Amino acid sequence: MKKITCIISLIFALLLLTDFLFGKYLLKLTPKKINPTIKHNIYDHDLKRNFRAHLEWIPGRKYTFCTDDNSFRTFCDELNLDQKNFDIAFIGDSFTEGVGLDYPKTFVGKISKNFYDLKIANLSVVSYSPSIYFTKLRYLINNGYKFDKVIIYFDISDIYDDNKKYHYKDDKITRKKSIVLSSIQKNLKSSFPFLAYSTKTIKNDFLTKYFKKQEIIPKCTYLDYCHEKSSWTFNDDYFKEKEINTSFKFLEMTYKLLQKNNIKMSIGIYPWPAQIMHDKENSKIVLLMKEFCEGRCEFFFNNFTDFFNEIKSTSRELVVSKYYINNDVHFNELGNEKLFMNFVNTLAN
Repeated sequence: MKKITCIISLIFALLLLTDFLFGKYLLKLTPKKINPTIKHNIYDHDLKRNFRAHLEWIPGRKYTFCTDDNSFRTFCDELNLDQKNFDIAFIGDSFTEGVGLDYPKTFVGKISKNFYDLKIANLSVVSYSPSIYFTKLRYLINNGYKFDKVIIYFDISDIYDDNKKYHYKDDKITRKKSIVLSSIQKNLKSSFPFLAYSTKTIKNDFLTKYFKKQEIIPKCTYLDYCHEKSSWTFNDDYFKEKEINTSFKFLEMTYKLLQKNNIKMSIGIYPWPAQIMHDKENSKIVLLMKEFCEGRCEFFFNNFTDFFNEIKSTSRELVVSKYYINNDVHFNELGNEKLFMNFVNTLAN
């Protein structure tokens, strides 16, 4: 037994030595998932500049993804858009970025195509929230970008991200993670890159999927009443007034920033599948945002009414399956079309 332990220890030591000496080279030979995002030292993360790739949001279903000179998602025939003056800037998270769909099928892409005489920028990136909306807009304005109008599409998960994921300090966004733990992880990744990559891959692509499939780990899904990110609008067990006010504080800061620079602000909201399943038309977020927009917003794009009107003639389950990507919280093309029509109709009224 002692001999076996020694052999295993020796093998493990040799693996660590190999990784330490040649890990970076081995990592270059390993196929990686394409990631369009890159770290940003002011507002945490952004899209890569002049990026073009076929991405896979849902397994087996690829979509084209392109960015321009500004790192804004755009049509793939507009990669060399080198300008800083825009009529309208949209900012939001993955819903407004348009994950899972080619850009012409997203609601911002549809708006851009139909209002072709306007210069439109999509500043949205997956996992953004009001603290980043404010920080990124201030950064862009301070660096010479000009917008006549800014339209913020507030996401249901924004409350979670502002309270659980991000920390705003010294005019920067950082992740809420122990400094000691971050330092240890960074050093281990630097010293043993292949081991770090392999461990993460095994965790994300094998163990998590296996446990979910075997139902070993009970999990509250995005459709359930108990889902932390989405349930706060109808379940009082999640996020009280203090946490909600954290995000609204950043929205107020954004409003004052835009007002100072003579930029008109509008806000849009939309339901997650959980809101369709468990919430009501006059949701907590609808009431909160209506009140916030009083005297501040040029337009309020409320997408709850359109979805809940459809519930009256069918079932909640059918509305979810019709407008959202299967087994995902994000809108499919029909859902994006609904947001596009809401935008057009709101402007018309």
